[in-house]
This record gives sequence, structure tokens and C-alpha cells, in this order.
Amino acid sequence: MIGRVFAMLATVCALVAVGPALAADVPPPAGRIFFDVHYGSQGFKVGQASHTWRFDGARYDLSLTLEAKGLAGLFGLEYAQRSVGTREADGLRPERFSVEQRGRKPESAHFDWAQGRVSVRRAGQERKSGEIRAGDQDVLSLWHQARRVAQGGKPVELTVVTNKSIKKARLEPLGSERLKLALGELDTVRLHARADKGELDITIWLSPRHGLLPVRIRIEDEKGGVLDQRASRIELGAQADARNTN
Repeated sequence: MIGRVFAMLATVCALVAVGPALAADVPPPAGRIFFDVHYGSQGFKVGQASHTWRFDGARYDLSLTLEAKGLAGLFGLEYAQRSVGTREADGLRPERFSVEQRGRKPESAHFDWAQGRVSVRRAGQERKSGEIRAGDQDVLSLWHQARRVAQGGKPVELTVVTNKSIKKARLEPLGSERLKLALGELDTVRLHARADKGELDITIWLSPRHGLLPVRIRIEDEKGGVLDQRASRIELGAQADARNTN
């Protein structure tokens, strides 16, 4: 089951407007979010994850490292993801998304915006390809692209690319929700991304207090397996940079 959740993660309602105040919220240019990682319907804690981001002018660089403990580690629930690309008028525009997992060949997705194509590869060999258009995302950049959808208050249709799949999905805001997390109680905006047949089902909670950063990400596979990442600490700017240099 855990293996299926990893594959779904790597592959990652009524319409309610969230209000014009969100339009003024902008994310800090750099930082790190630490997550407690829970698995299953009972929410057992199975590890920790660390998400870093940097917005440098027209460029962005995102990464996610998940470290599991106990049987979760033995079943392969440990990996590193990275998304790099540019920041455009329509939001983030990925150039390369990559996944490294212990004991497996590296996998990646390469975005060719000039040709409107994306290529999903394993160990450098193409496994599948598909069309892309402005606004399409990889499964990690989606966390930050969701900010634009929250600000707009309307659902969007987009393609979500992982290291294994290319799926058309609908991303829509579901309104506000107050969360109790390890870092405290937060008012959040909840969004939901879902592809046909449940092959991609991701709920993202954004914190207006933190510039609409993602503070919870819940992923469910087509068999009901749940992976839930809940923020436990947020480090911004110089605080995060100091940790990176140590």
C-alpha cells in the first residue's frame, strides 16, 4: 500500500470565492517548511519531510525531501523531488522535474515550452510524452501554483506531470478552513486537484498568514491509500539560509 502511495505521489465541492484580500499576499522569496508525514486512514506518523523554495528574479527552485522511519522506510517511502523553472505572467513554468529514490533509477520530466511538449524519462530514456500549455505544472510546482488559483477564486483545468504520468486535472478552491497543526492553529484556504478516475487526488491547504504557502498536503490514491503532510515548522529567508550553510 505504501508503495502505491509513493507512486501516486510521484505521479501526486462547491466553488467558494476566497476573497480579494488574498490578492495582496505574496510568498517570501526563500524558506523551508518542515512536515510531519502521516499515512493511512488512522493518520499514523511515518516520517518527516522538508520542502525548500527559492524565488530569484525570474527563476524558481523547489525541492522536497521525505525521510521515513520503520517499515515505511523499508517499503521505499523515502525520496527527493526537485522542480526548477521560470516565473511567468501565468505563474510557475517548470523546465525540469526530477525524483531520486533509494535503490531505483532516477526519473524526470522535461518541459519543452517552445514545442508544447513534456517528456517523462527514466534513467534518461523517454517513457512517455504529451502536450502541455501555459499553466500546466509538475506535482511539486503545483503546491505554489495553487496560490494563483486561490487568489482568483475560480477552478482551472490543467495538466499535472509527475515522474511517471501526465494527467489532466481540475484544481479548484473550496473555501476557508481553520487547521490545528504542530506549529499552531492557522486559518487556511483549501484547494483540491483531481484527475479522472481518481488517478490524481491532492488537497492543498495554503496559509494567508505566510503568503499562501502550503502548510498541509493530503494525497489519496485510487485504492484509498492516504499520505498526509502537515507543517510542523516554517523557516523564512535568512533563517533558512543559515541552516542550509551549516
